[in-house]
Amino acid sequence: MLRVKDFLYRHRRKFLIGGAVIGGVALLSRYAERKLIEWHDQQTRILLDKQKKRQHYENTHRTANATVMSLSVSMKEVISKELDADALLQAVREQPQHKHNIWQQLKIVGFSRAVSTVYVASLVTSAVHIQLMLLGGYTFGDLVHSGHAGIPISQALQQKYLAILHYLVEEGVPKLLQHVTQAVTHIISGLPLNRPLTLCQLEGIFQEIKLDLAGEAVCEGGLQERRLAKLEPWSRYVLLAPVPPEGGTGDDRILYNMLIETNDILDCEDFSTVMDTLIQHGFNHLLDRIAEFYPLPKNQLGASGSNENWVDNVSRDVPASVCDNAGESSSLQHPITTTTSFSQNSSLPVAKLVPLLSGVVHAALSPAPGQLLQKVLTVDKLESLGANVYEAFALPLGQQV
Repeated sequence: MLRVKDFLYRHRRKFLIGGAVIGGVALLSRYAERKLIEWHDQQTRILLDKQKKRQHYENTHRTANATVMSLSVSMKEVISKELDADALLQAVREQPQHKHNIWQQLKIVGFSRAVSTVYVASLVTSAVHIQLMLLGGYTFGDLVHSGHAGIPISQALQQKYLAILHYLVEEGVPKLLQHVTQAVTHIISGLPLNRPLTLCQLEGIFQEIKLDLAGEAVCEGGLQERRLAKLEPWSRYVLLAPVPPEGGTGDDRILYNMLIETNDILDCEDFSTVMDTLIQHGFNHLLDRIAEFYPLPKNQLGASGSNENWVDNVSRDVPASVCDNAGESSSLQHPITTTTSFSQNSSLPVAKLVPLLSGVVHAALSPAPGQLLQKVLTVDKLESLGANVYEAFALPLGQQV
């Protein structure tokens, strides 16, 4: 017993240090275990938040696409009403003595309808995506962070914000059509109806109209005329200038902030870049559809059949003075087959392009697969901009940049 006591006494420091080390290791292991559990829980919450955010974003994206599709009928109705080709066609039949003048008007309306289809589809698609992605970001911030600045996004506030779509369709689109018509008139007013155009020449006309609308036209024309044709900032077609609320409720202040933010996005360079991309995609789609009606090379015409194509019926309502030169072209004496196997030198007179351009609005703005609306909805730059807008406004108010 004395030996044990003596041993313990002589090695007491070692025992104390060893006990302290063992105790420290035990405490550290428990602390590390607790921290590991906390880290694991935190990572699980982060993954769940990311998954929830991803699902919310995808639902918002699908809602935006569905909203654009639901507006297709309204877009067609506005274009058909503002650029009424049917009334002019009726006038051709009722006033044969004024055929030439009426066909000049039909030429302007036909090109205007085609160009307007591209611009309206691009603007409505982009504006709806930006609007719903911004609202989606706000509502996700409301779900996760208990509202922006402590004020939740109510259903009434969401409805007020979405109401600006009515202005876009009822006021903005008609104003856009006016500017498009002015640009089209400026570019093609001197284009003869019997002038044959190749697909490349038609593309060149579209590009001139696009430049004129952008205020970059190099063709001759008065400065005042170019100013009338130049487009206003995109926000002017989408919403009225936001007015600061005077002593309003919290919802009024949030709505004003949302409208200001929407206005800023619509006028930013990134949105203009997306619009330029969508418009170019739209013109490419339009040219692809028109190319189907261009004549086949002569060595393929024999297999195309002998039934008259509906496009050839146009010549019956074209004045004789228009058809004199065009009728001599071999391309008008054969049926036009809907195929893409056309010669690079194939051409169609303007008089035959007019009904094609005028009628493209109905198919292009259809929700059917492969049409213009589906094309612009799948452009990567549009989805990228929408994702950036959503991400920016899904943060708490203090973290937004």
